[in-house]
Amino acid sequence: MAVLLGAVAAAVLGTSLHAQVIYAGDAALPLGAAGALVFSAAVAVLAGLWARSVLVSALTGVLTYVLLGFFTLDVFGGPLIVTGTVSDLDLPVTTAGLIWIYGQAAATVAAVLITAGVLRREAVFQRTVAAQEPLGYGTDPGYRPGGAGTLQGPETGRQEPPA
Repeated sequence: MAVLLGAVAAAVLGTSLHAQVIYAGDAALPLGAAGALVFSAAVAVLAGLWARSVLVSALTGVLTYVLLGFFTLDVFGGPLIVTGTVSDLDLPVTTAGLIWIYGQAAATVAAVLITAGVLRREAVFQRTVAAQEPLGYGTDPGYRPGGAGTLQGPETGRQEPPA
């Protein structure tokens, strides 16, 4: 379920973001495509960590890639991702579409590596915590005799003042 929800979210929201182009003078900067790739990788990492599986992260990225391929087809009266034109013009939206499509493979690899690293660190932490011996009774540094939560009265040998 995490794979499907993550892939659909990354594909739809990333596709709506990828065509945002910022102009710096005459230069077109496809920052929307870069943002879409970061978003897609983050969604794949989130899905993988939520399921605690590197495979889920990889499958989320792969399914996102498949959905992006579907979005390049002329199914909706025109492609949602433009990757080429019949003319020889190099349009900024075409560059953004190519970055979004082909960059998704790199985003998937990055997401898998990040997920694997985080899960590996968590496993090492869990092993070190499990290997530690529990503290003996009364050796906890936070233990204060007579503090809150301790028994008072006949069980401890102390008498409570009459009320």
